Amino acid sequence: MGLLPDVLRRTSAVRNLVFELRRQVTHVLRTVRDRTSGLRRRIVERRNAESGGADNFPSQVTIEQPILPTEFVAAKIHNIELARRQIQNLPIPPNAVFSFWHLVGRPTPANGFQMGRSLLGGELRADYGGGLCQLSGIIYHASLVAGLRIRERHPHSRDIYHDSTRYTPLGADATVAYGFKDLRVENSLSVPICYRVMLSENRVACSVCATRPITPCQVEFASISQPASAGVIETRRQRPGETRFEVLSVSRYQKQDRS
Repeated sequence: MGLLPDVLRRTSAVRNLVFELRRQVTHVLRTVRDRTSGLRRRIVERRNAESGGADNFPSQVTIEQPILPTEFVAAKIHNIELARRQIQNLPIPPNAVFSFWHLVGRPTPANGFQMGRSLLGGELRADYGGGLCQLSGIIYHASLVAGLRIRERHPHSRDIYHDSTRYTPLGADATVAYGFKDLRVENSLSVPICYRVMLSENRVACSVCATRPITPCQVEFASISQPASAGVIETRRQRPGETRFEVLSVSRYQKQDRS
């Protein structure tokens, strides 16, 4: 009777080891690719703020979302607050690239992060840094409206919400997994920008701030599924003064079994 639990523990340990090795290899390959392509020199550093932050940049585009009550909501708010501090009012010059994980760092207990709800491998489970995807998602959504160039963004694999319980439109999400999936946004405007995140117990808002006005783009998250419940979303953006929408991405989601 005691053999099975021991086997399960060993299997779990091996699985975790393999996952960590994959993470490290993927992280190294990404670092090499960034350096050889020249992108690494364009990724903004937190030390950029030391030469003068962007606290006085006026807010130009703002997206606001509710924070829904869950078992892990306190940890979620805590984790978002930790990450927010690394991003807040950081100047991003024209042509520079914002990398979520490059600024936030690995979400570990040693770095102060708590266990929160995460969607891992298509399953909801507790993990350190859980809840950060709402922060990366709202940054992504605000960046779309501001007309910035999205260099890297990943949708969640599964749609876990009903239409009546969503805090953001399906397709406006941006999952992040340290070592595997990042959110990267290029400042394609002609002036420096920054992100400014406001956080309370039940709401989060993200502003794209700049020294000059930003005319918002019209952004649509349109279902192209047949039937619509299948979860295929086309993200379209219409820039000011243009008549056509540009298709930016197509996101595919498995539907959560709610039976």
